[in-house]
Amino acid sequence: MLAMLLPAQAIATTQAQGETAAPLLIQIPEGFTPPQAPPPSESAKVEPAKESCLPIEPGSADQRAGVAEICTSIVSAAPQASATKALRANEVQAEGGYCETSDPGTWHFKRLKYCLEEMTVEFTLRGEQDQVLGTANLYINTTAELNPRKGTWSESMKVEFDGSRDPKAAVQHLNVSADVSCDLNCETTQKSPWTGAKTLSNANDLAEGTVAYSDVPAVDEKDFTEIKYHLYITHTGSTPTKPNVEWTMPRYVRCNTHLTQTGNESTGCALPSITPPDMELPISTYGAAAVTYGFGQYALPDGWGYRKSMQRALNGKERREYTCGTKSTVKFVRKPDIVPKDSCDEYPFASTKQGGTDGALCAEITPLLEDDGKYQVYDSDPSRPVTFKEPCVRGHVHEDLNELAGTAYSNYIQDWRLMEDDSFWVSIPDFYEKVKTSEENGDGIAIVD
Repeated sequence: MLAMLLPAQAIATTQAQGETAAPLLIQIPEGFTPPQAPPPSESAKVEPAKESCLPIEPGSADQRAGVAEICTSIVSAAPQASATKALRANEVQAEGGYCETSDPGTWHFKRLKYCLEEMTVEFTLRGEQDQVLGTANLYINTTAELNPRKGTWSESMKVEFDGSRDPKAAVQHLNVSADVSCDLNCETTQKSPWTGAKTLSNANDLAEGTVAYSDVPAVDEKDFTEIKYHLYITHTGSTPTKPNVEWTMPRYVRCNTHLTQTGNESTGCALPSITPPDMELPISTYGAAAVTYGFGQYALPDGWGYRKSMQRALNGKERREYTCGTKSTVKFVRKPDIVPKDSCDEYPFASTKQGGTDGALCAEITPLLEDDGKYQVYDSDPSRPVTFKEPCVRGHVHEDLNELAGTAYSNYIQDWRLMEDDSFWVSIPDFYEKVKTSEENGDGIAIVD
């Protein structure tokens, strides 16, 4: 357990200046509602594709039956499925669908996951006069999870058949094969989800399998990979030499490689267009460090990570020197008599584009845990009283808590594969539960709404 902080009375007089250190009271405006960060997911409707046709093979059974063309199209909204297909959909929903949603004809994206939910492919047999001789539907589902610590991932693919139940209908079965491709340095290590063509019918209506990818760029390089899908569909059993249905995943997969601090190569992949979930740093875990970050969010005008997203910077060590180190024009003076193992903790984080400000421009505070179990925030430098207009904050924080929060940030950027300039948000969920406000202490400075 961390060493206990001294009682609040210990900061009543700073030894360096011999002046009273005032408590900084944070007021919650009436009707205040925290702004919401963008949801860490996106959706996009399937782009429809007009009907395209391939001539039937000369001498085939279909040609002898009067079929001239095999035609396919992608529709953005799924048509009314048969009763059997609807029953199967309910069973799949109960088991847990590919996308964990119920929105057919839609792509769903998270930072480390993408899936296609029930894209409909319409299959049509046409005669010499362009008349419709038979139809069937194929329903396509795919799902993939990216690995933020590896340049490899797999994707599951499922194709379901829904044809006519009339025994005299022209389309009683279809033969389906599939493969995928990716560009740049990416390669498909398992190109097809199943071997050859699978015959699908109303009695055997499902083909399912897995494809796999690998993308390991050179050190300090990154790829934005496009993934394409191909279906080969026939009615009589032959396999076409080119796909008659093609589509593209509408987000790029970014894979990159960099050297870690220990000199090892680290490769991982993510969808860069999707912001990761908030980085949560509760005061119940990170103590005065999280109070410092919450003060920067709620009491200062920019509210980085709360009102506006922050962007990762790679040169955090150098930036920190300007806020807490030797390049600050006002040196950070430790107060071990008030905060055991005192250290400088800054917000915005030094390893963000918003961090690295001269410490002389920052509000300087000391969050202390009081007897009632709540933190009181004190003004730490009476020669530079807090104005609540500063662009940053320096907190006097127990070194162990500072390091604990730093580890959490390091894990977060690895878990979500954050590169330079990638945006993210920070949440201090229990700030108003754990920090004294003006409601308890009388009038105070209002936070910026």
